[in-house]
Amino acid sequence: MKNDLVVKDNALINASYSLGLVEQRLILLAIVIIREHTHNMHLDYIAFNKPIEITAESYINTFGVSHSTAYETLKDACKSLFSRQFSYQELSAKGSVINQTSRWVSQIGYIETEGSVQLIFAPAIVPLITRLEKQFTSYELAQVAKLGSKYAMRLYELLIAWR
Repeated sequence: MKNDLVVKDNALINASYSLGLVEQRLILLAIVIIREHTHNMHLDYIAFNKPIEITAESYINTFGVSHSTAYETLKDACKSLFSRQFSYQELSAKGSVINQTSRWVSQIGYIETEGSVQLIFAPAIVPLITRLEKQFTSYELAQVAKLGSKYAMRLYELLIAWR
């Protein structure tokens, strides 16, 4: 596995959310894909207008899971990820705290015949993973690829954010 870099705004790291392990992994793969494909493009173009495709093969290779369960777990994660939401705080133009709530994705689908997931991030997510000028956290995907629990992954991100 190459050194794929995951970068998130600290507001997203500290956000209140509960994603399952497969859902977290889908989000991480999507972030890596956006970063790989946006070096010479306008960041919002891919994030808003074109679905990000994650293949079952890339999921299997990155996280070392078996073929037998990968396809079904990805299909199930598509159903649940669409309804997931998170809460975070940001400052208004006047400096007041805004308590925001957003979904992770605005659209997600599973293509059975291709064994792939296509997703489009919700508009609130895009600046939290692309416009990273101030407080952000980065780590290599390989550092969390073998973590087998959603709690281990959340704990790792919280600890690395304070590093």
